[in-house]
This record gives sequence, structure tokens and C-alpha cells, in this order.
Amino acid sequence: MRPPRPDPIIDIRGLSCTYQDRGTVLRDLDLSIKPGEFVLLTGPSGAGKSTLLRCINGLFQHDGIQGTATGDVRVCGKDPAATRVCDLARLVGTVFQDPDHQLFSSDVESEIAFGLEQLGTDPAKMKGRIDEAAGAVGVGHLLQREVNALSWGERQRVAIASVVAMRPSVLLLDEPTSGIDQSGAGHLVSVLKRLNEETGLTIVVAEHRYEHFSRVCSRLVSVQDGAICYDGPPVSAGLQAPERDPAGDGTGSEVPDRPPLLSFEGIVYTYPGAARPALNGATLTVHAGEVVVLAGPNGSGKSTLLRHVNGLLTPDRGTVRVGGEEIRGKSVAEIASSVGFLAQHADTQLFAETIEDEISFAPENLGFSPEKKEASVGRVMNALGLDRIGRLAHPLNLSVGEKQRVAIAGILAMETPVLVLDEPTLGLDPARKAGLAEGLRRYARDGKAVLVTTHDREFAALLGGREVRIQDGTIVQIGRAEQ
Repeated sequence: MRPPRPDPIIDIRGLSCTYQDRGTVLRDLDLSIKPGEFVLLTGPSGAGKSTLLRCINGLFQHDGIQGTATGDVRVCGKDPAATRVCDLARLVGTVFQDPDHQLFSSDVESEIAFGLEQLGTDPAKMKGRIDEAAGAVGVGHLLQREVNALSWGERQRVAIASVVAMRPSVLLLDEPTSGIDQSGAGHLVSVLKRLNEETGLTIVVAEHRYEHFSRVCSRLVSVQDGAICYDGPPVSAGLQAPERDPAGDGTGSEVPDRPPLLSFEGIVYTYPGAARPALNGATLTVHAGEVVVLAGPNGSGKSTLLRHVNGLLTPDRGTVRVGGEEIRGKSVAEIASSVGFLAQHADTQLFAETIEDEISFAPENLGFSPEKKEASVGRVMNALGLDRIGRLAHPLNLSVGEKQRVAIAGILAMETPVLVLDEPTLGLDPARKAGLAEGLRRYARDGKAVLVTTHDREFAALLGGREVRIQDGTIVQIGRAEQ
């Protein structure tokens, strides 16, 4: 006699979700997940993956402002709509796409301890739980560090450790490898695999960088236009980014015989209170007509270098030049007419009430005529697939990938001679990555300079161009971007 099949730990029937300003995102969706499964959730940007996770942890049902949900959802036997979010959080741990949305303690150890304190964990056992979670996720060496001093990837791993420490029955992760280098992503996947196998933890991961997870998950669920289009064993067919022929695009590893539009000369910078410099003599030149990929491990100085390009940071020593002119002493607003800058977190750049207002803001402030502004807004919305969302949608109500595209559109609409983007592929599916890469190469072919940081090797290969590696705040290697 066969043993009885376990009841689903997640059971969803006829789930539909509608946002007030962008319509229906999930459509009559059914999904059943058994205890101990490791499920990889894939699909294009805006397909509904993040909304599905927010229905599992109850955040969507308890946010009556954004939209409404119909259908039946049961998680660990509970209805998320009828269960307080704080009570469900004891059973369902969530790691969000942006770690800054869930980190608020001053130091790493306090951050991991916070959830345990709320659960009333015995203080005598708490230190062991903290060390166990930190060691599992590879942040044991960071326990005494200030959270604000960590890189994106380090903060992401701390967020995961803070959730794992509470030992939930279900772990939801939304784009957990975003902003993490290849080594860190591989380590994270190994950690999750071990947690799943050794503790029976049910794991659901929504991810675009699925090349790592497809080898360890037990099941693949693909969402398209709010409905499940595949549910079965992990497969790779159809999941690869389209290839391109890099020849002849004018953005190769050779340095163009054109003038430099952006240069960093011997940049040294130390964050206040830090024991050592984040940048230690970094020197780099980007010419007109060139795409340069700035690569390196988390904490190597990539984002710090980019923050010098528009005056957000001022070097302790060294010079930054844009168009041959030193920018020291210029305001951020003055530099913005020459440099379009995309920060690593799109949420920090979005503030307008509608997509149209968001993209129009910079062109208006740069003095574009109404005709030029409208042409620029229409062009970038079409190029980034924002037309289907609509101009009147609120940017902060979108998925992370959609918000990322709005932020990129706002930068491209400025038409500046220098374009600098910090991890621009957050939340973007392979087709969107390929489209963005082609757009950036076209931008360079028009005689402009493009500097991009990314941990995404596929995207770097699509960009082609020159790859520059930074280590411990110093440029150490120059070559061609390879997949």
C-alpha cells in the first residue's frame, strides 16, 4: 500500500489579480506545490511572477490600494487574505528583489537577530542560529560590519540569512541573484540546494538568471501573460538569450580612434569611517563610439567609481573628465546635461505619478522643445516595450523589471553624449536584455560613450565591446567581453 500523498504546502485555485492602474496581471491561475519541492518560477518581465509571490506571502491581499485578488489561496493550511502578514511570516519567509526593502538594522548581526527576537527565540540559542544562518549563506565574515557599508550583493546575502535564521516552512526568493557576481550566485544556489535537501525547506525562486537554478531545482513553472504556460521538469529549451554576431558593430575590444568622452584619472576615494579606500588609483577612459563593460566581484569598487561620474561622489585624489572638461566644482544638475546616469536601484530614481511624467522630466529640465520631448518619449517607450503598459500607469506599482525599463527610458530620453548604467538588467528577461544591448550598441554607433557595470555574463557578451575588470578599487585587466 502506497503512503498517502502529502497535502500541498501551497495550493492556489483560480487566482486572478488586477491592479487599479494597469489591469489584470494574473488570470485564473492554478498552482499546487508539495512540501520539500524546489520550484523555479520563470517568465518575461511583467508576466506576474512577483505578484504571484506576493499572493503567497499575503502582501498583495493586504494591500487594498494597489489592486484586488480573487480565487482561493492556501499556504501552510492558511488563507493569506485572512491571516495577518506578521503571523504568516513565521511560516513563509520572503527575500525581495531589492535588499534595501527589508534591511534596517545598523549592523549585520543585529539584522539577522531581528527576526529571531520577534519570534521570541531563547537568547541562549540565538547566537548559534545567527552563526548557522550566516555561515550557510556565506556572510559569517560580515557579522560585525555596518549594513550601509556593504555592496548590493553582500546586502542581498544578509537579507537571505535574516530570513533563513527564522527557519520558515516556505522560502520565497524574488530575483535573488540580481547584483551578485557569478561566484556569489553559484554559492547562493549551492546554499539553497543544501537547505532544501537537508531540511526539507520548500523553496520557490522567481529568477531571470535561471542558468544556475535550472540545474538544481526539482520543477520549472513558467508564467506568460499571467497564466502558467509550462509546469514540469527543468528544461533549457527556449530559455537562452538570443545570440548576436558581434562583428562589425564598431564597439569591439579595440580602442576607437576617437576622442575620449569620459575619463577617470587616478581616482582615490575612501568612505567616511572606512579602514581602506574603496577606489585606489582607478584609471579608465571611454571613447566616443565605444561600449565599455566594467566587471568585477561584489565590493570591488564598480558602483563607487560610477558615482563619481556625475558628481554624486568627489574623489579624495584624482580627476574625472567629461567631454575633456574636469567636473570638479560642477553641480549634479550641470553634469546631467552631458551624462545620463542609471543607479543600481531603479526605485531611487522614480518619483513621478505616471510613466509619461517620469520619462519627460529630464528632457523638460534640459530644455527640450515640446516636439523634441514628445518624439524622445515616444521613441524610448516603444524601444523598451512600455507602450503596452501605458503612459498613465504609476511607475512604483510596476514589477521590478518594468520599473527598471522606465528608469532606463528616462535616461535614454535625455540623449546625453555619455551614458553610464549600473547593473541595468535587474528584472529583465532574456529578450529584454537582448533589446537593451542592441539599443546601447546603437547609442555608441551614433558617436556616444557607454559605460556599463554588470554581473550578467550573457548581457556582457551581447554588449560586446571592451571589458575592464576592477579589483580592490584598481583597474587590473582589459579585454573583450566574453560569454
